[in-house]
Amino acid sequence: MGRSVSVGIVGCGPMGRELLRGAIGSGIAEVRALCDLEAEAMDAAAEVIGNASVARFMDYREMLAKTDCDGVIVAVPQYLHAEVSIAALQAGRGVFCEKPMSLTVDDCRRMIAAAEAAGRALMIGQVLRYLGPYRYIRELVASGELGKPRAMRVIRSMDHWRPEHNPWHCARAESGGLLYEVNIHEIDLMLCVLGRAVRVTAQGDRLINLKVDYEDYISVGIEFEDGAIGHVTSSICDYLGRNAGEIFCERGTVYYDSLTEDVRIRRPDGETQVIPYSEIGKDYEPPIQREVREFIEACRGDHPAPIPGIDGLRAVAVCQAAYESAASGRSVDVVKD
Repeated sequence: MGRSVSVGIVGCGPMGRELLRGAIGSGIAEVRALCDLEAEAMDAAAEVIGNASVARFMDYREMLAKTDCDGVIVAVPQYLHAEVSIAALQAGRGVFCEKPMSLTVDDCRRMIAAAEAAGRALMIGQVLRYLGPYRYIRELVASGELGKPRAMRVIRSMDHWRPEHNPWHCARAESGGLLYEVNIHEIDLMLCVLGRAVRVTAQGDRLINLKVDYEDYISVGIEFEDGAIGHVTSSICDYLGRNAGEIFCERGTVYYDSLTEDVRIRRPDGETQVIPYSEIGKDYEPPIQREVREFIEACRGDHPAPIPGIDGLRAVAVCQAAYESAASGRSVDVVKD
């Protein structure tokens, strides 16, 4: 299994605690430090790792100065990702940064440059790649069995977000808006399936959910380098809620839907294969545990980060272009690496 790797975490909220569970579950991580502005959040994180005496800090800079750890998990609100990640990299730590990588391409570039200068791992938490149905679909399409994917359509709709639940989720300046906060997952998956995005056309508005200060419904069309087409529809004004998608390949179609909780595959022979979500991923490693384990292994030099900074940047570039398109009413080229 190899030596254990010491880690600290900045951001001990619900997502941070899930990442800590993944670190502990990996069996190769030693959590040495917690950092959060709220003592209660650090108390809850200490319970997760089973160590009430773990070092605690309310300032990440102090944690970096006083704690000797190999890697840092960054699970703070989006607008702070670049600031905290760059400081950790410059302090010689590997960094696992929750999605989205940042809210601008320029910040993503700064993070990548800091990782390269420090010679440290930088991994982005695009965990959807590892979730059962999505991992299965991605691996099926990548196998070539269904031929080349030519188009992909996804929809993710959710109930209303409210400031009393999590205030920063409802502010564009802190979360980036719906595409950054949620659909960076679907965009990353689409990039994995269809390749490099080159142009985006988007339309969105705040229609029903007036407690957020950004679009509660947005539709994004994406053109890809080889001519493939993608489409993402997202909302937080849906009382039913749905997460579904279709991938149109040369020799078959793949469809998934959270309402039916299954994956359906139709091939040219007309037979439809139906696979319930409950049967997919029984033998898969828990997704969050896997992403944290792979980060820890990258910190000790076992392999490069499987979801590197460049992947995070490319997903952010699509979001950035989409919001520019929605605001301007015109198609926008995706910023190159």
